[in-house]
Amino acid sequence: MPKQTLDKIKPAKREKLLSEAAKLFAERGYNQTDMAELASRAGVAKGSLYNYFESKQELYLYVARDGLRRSRQAVYGELDPEWDIFAQLEHIFRQGAAFARRHPEYLIIYLNVSSAGMDPFAAKMSREVEKYTADHLKAVLARDVGRGLVRPDLDIRQAAFWINSLYIIFVASLVSKHFALRMREYLEIKGRLSKAAVEDQLQRTVELIRRFLAPVEGAAPPVQERN
Repeated sequence: MPKQTLDKIKPAKREKLLSEAAKLFAERGYNQTDMAELASRAGVAKGSLYNYFESKQELYLYVARDGLRRSRQAVYGELDPEWDIFAQLEHIFRQGAAFARRHPEYLIIYLNVSSAGMDPFAAKMSREVEKYTADHLKAVLARDVGRGLVRPDLDIRQAAFWINSLYIIFVASLVSKHFALRMREYLEIKGRLSKAAVEDQLQRTVELIRRFLAPVEGAAPPVQERN
């Protein structure tokens, strides 16, 4: 947790500090980020950083959680919970892609938590990061199975995991050179991932999910949930 002094600085100064911290952590990774360089980029004295945070670790956790808050607001802020799963997924993919393009640093920080040496952060962050989306997807899928909009034989937990994994790979392709090259190779996209190419692949992805989830005539009985 940050010290109370963080709330006492001017909002513009606080925003610049957090923005520069996110960008530097994304550029260099946690271990290679230098607090003196961050202070210089944020326009504060190095000692001031420790007036706001006990350590670099506390700063990193705060920035990562701040990125999560911003991402959730961008993706879920205007989502109508009454929309069916198909409308919700198109909204989630579209808003997630837009947020990743505007603020690639937050997604890179998320991806970096899976890197070597980051287990202490994963232990503190991963469940709180994933639980919200996991619970949301499973609840909407279960609801729409009941509405007859989703196939009754669906393994809801597996489907939620598969859908979110596809989402992560999709948005990662917009900020990571590795994942961008991977997407272009598998999907045989010529040239760069332009806005038009991304829109085309987004529509194809959502349609693929739709076909997977839609009820199938003569489907087998529902899969029994296993504890």
